Amino acid sequence: MASEIESGALASALARYIDTLPRQPESGRTLWRDARGQVQGQFFHCSLTSAFEPLVNLADRTVVAHEGSIRTYSGAQAGGDDPGLAAWKLFAMAADDDSLVSLDRLSRLVHAINYFAADGSGRLVLNVHNRLLAAVADDHGAAFRRALYSLGLPLDRFVIQVPASANEDLPLLLHVVGNYRRNGFAVSLQAADPAEAGALMAHAQPDWLKLDMRRTWTDRQLAGLHASASNAGVTLVGRRLQDALSVERLQAAGIALGQGSYTGEAVTVRSLRAAAPLVQR
Repeated sequence: MASEIESGALASALARYIDTLPRQPESGRTLWRDARGQVQGQFFHCSLTSAFEPLVNLADRTVVAHEGSIRTYSGAQAGGDDPGLAAWKLFAMAADDDSLVSLDRLSRLVHAINYFAADGSGRLVLNVHNRLLAAVADDHGAAFRRALYSLGLPLDRFVIQVPASANEDLPLLLHVVGNYRRNGFAVSLQAADPAEAGALMAHAQPDWLKLDMRRTWTDRQLAGLHASASNAGVTLVGRRLQDALSVERLQAAGIALGQGSYTGEAVTVRSLRAAAPLVQR
């Protein structure tokens, strides 16, 4: 009964906020709600909204989480089906640190609102842009935590994914990971090879560690990493899965979770809403 009350309060607080949003882009407002009911953000002359890539249990393809990604439209096409700028081009428009920080936080907020408004019931993985790590001097995650708190959204449902470029600067990586954890977020890191994976588990001890399956991993390496991760309390995830063989090798090594084109493409907010009852926590 208590969980039902909490869920209802969350939905009510979020619904009240969404009801305050304009139905079309307005000057001076960063968020608006389109005719399809999805929330969009406004940055320069672009509108951006969300898509969600499923992260699944490889044994039965049950969805356990989604990773948010940006979809953009020009002002004239906002809410339509024709894509606008690629995400990297949108971030390239943020030439100064203040603009970059604003865009990065706006993107994560749009994903958070859309995910919970669509009754997404798994965990939500949100990426941090690599330039944000240097642009924000301290207390990474504090501003985002306050924004989520104001909407009544539960921090324990969010996983912050730190860009792989941070692996090259261990002191910075540990600083960023520590900041996000102190602000109540789980953290996901990404590894491209066994040595990097081992170092990240030893030093940063992320909640999730994603292995890029486009790279070469031997069966022995995968099994060894799984054993190390189990001892360290780290959950391994195979990412960028493109074929059945990669899935079979992960499962043989004891790695249960994965994502990529083979296990499921990113879905729209509307599709997520329709599939929400299938998502497991």
